[in-house]
Amino acid sequence: MRNAGEAREGGDSRGVDRTARYVLDIVPESAGPRRATARGSVIHSVRGPGSQTFLAKEHSAGIVLKPGRNFRASLGSDRITEYDAPVGCLVINPAGVDSTFAWSQARENAVVSISPEALSGLAAHESDFADAELDPPAFGTVDLKALNIARMITAELTGKLPPNELYLDSLLTVFGVHLLRTYTGRGRPAVSSKGRLSAVGARRVREYLDENFARKVMVAELASVAGISPNHFIASFAGTFGMPPHRYLINLRLDFAERLLADGELSIAQVAYLAGFSDQSHLAATMKKFRGRTPTNAGNASVKD
Repeated sequence: MRNAGEAREGGDSRGVDRTARYVLDIVPESAGPRRATARGSVIHSVRGPGSQTFLAKEHSAGIVLKPGRNFRASLGSDRITEYDAPVGCLVINPAGVDSTFAWSQARENAVVSISPEALSGLAAHESDFADAELDPPAFGTVDLKALNIARMITAELTGKLPPNELYLDSLLTVFGVHLLRTYTGRGRPAVSSKGRLSAVGARRVREYLDENFARKVMVAELASVAGISPNHFIASFAGTFGMPPHRYLINLRLDFAERLLADGELSIAQVAYLAGFSDQSHLAATMKKFRGRTPTNAGNASVKD
């Protein structure tokens, strides 16, 4: 691993006058491509089982690109948290806060770091104060917007053409603004005083279910998306959407199945599979119970309409 001075002189930082990129030193070069920009640095990292302990000199964030299990981490204390990390899981390490992280299997993620000065500059544009104190979410929290930005960063770093530093710096800026709007005191998702999900939490859960309704979705997974504990999630979900999570998921599957049946291009068995049901009988029984009709009736009714 190169030291900080060598990292600044290497190809990742060439031609840019900037401070040391400590994150570039923490993640070994063998992990994957990286680039330093005017505001920070970005890395696409694939690493085998291991661990690391460090004191962040810049604000850094890791976004999981492939799911993993049994991670162990601490942030700013000796308390170790064990958690599973679905795709889109976001871990934020504010500058000046020490952390430990251990993983028992290969993992792939995007790492984004931004200097405190750069984040304060972005904060000044957001409000009258350059207050950029980050409030990290709970370990295991999924952030779909951060995932989208991370995927664009990864595509640029791993593409056939050399990475465009200005483009990466623009993505890093967008990521920094997202951190400010979502993970400072004014923007962190939470449960409202009325026992409902916050507007941000509800939107994230709704978008996540819209994309994943056809597979098995765990309550702990949805709680991570919302940024709250599993113990409070079901009641907060029901208070927000008017029904428990499993009923909401069933409605999404049935709505999708009825649209496919209306098209009439697939067999009932194919529709059942695509909509997340175990087989044709499972679809028929569920539709009869909750919609009062069979898949055949649903298709015929739509044709008549």
